[in-house]
Amino acid sequence: MTEFASYEDEHHPVTHAYRQTAGPPTMNLANAARAVKPYIAGNLYFSLGVSAVSGLSNSLTSFIRHDAGLAEGALDFFHAFGGNFGLGLIVNFIPATFNQKFKDTSYFWLTGNLMMLGMNALMLGLHIVIRTENPIEARILPTVASQILQNILIVRQIRRESTVAGPSV
Repeated sequence: MTEFASYEDEHHPVTHAYRQTAGPPTMNLANAARAVKPYIAGNLYFSLGVSAVSGLSNSLTSFIRHDAGLAEGALDFFHAFGGNFGLGLIVNFIPATFNQKFKDTSYFWLTGNLMMLGMNALMLGLHIVIRTENPIEARILPTVASQILQNILIVRQIRRESTVAGPSV
């Protein structure tokens, strides 16, 4: 022990472990990938789900209202899917992060649904800002889809907790 080191420095696990290594601490890529995986999976879960529903909604509207052909309907599907998926990859880290942080709390069913309603209000506001022709109509099915996807996650988490805890007698 040096003359300036204190008892706490010598017995603090991080300081002690750092002094014992030859170089700076290194990151374990397997641990980093394991830590990031739930966030990426949650992001893709919401992005793909809501984008598919948006694409179906857009193409069905084209078929019904405008008597569009198959090619126009397919183009409308990919237009809505691509627009929602691209933005969703950025925005959907919010629900993915929220779900990872609050999934073990007793009020997850409430906060999860409120968070998703907030996300849907944010997307409605975006549609208003970009001057979508009918923003409320454009957000009906994606809002329903995202709320259903969120509730599927909530139910799965509740079931996971009940199987871990075991049956109550």
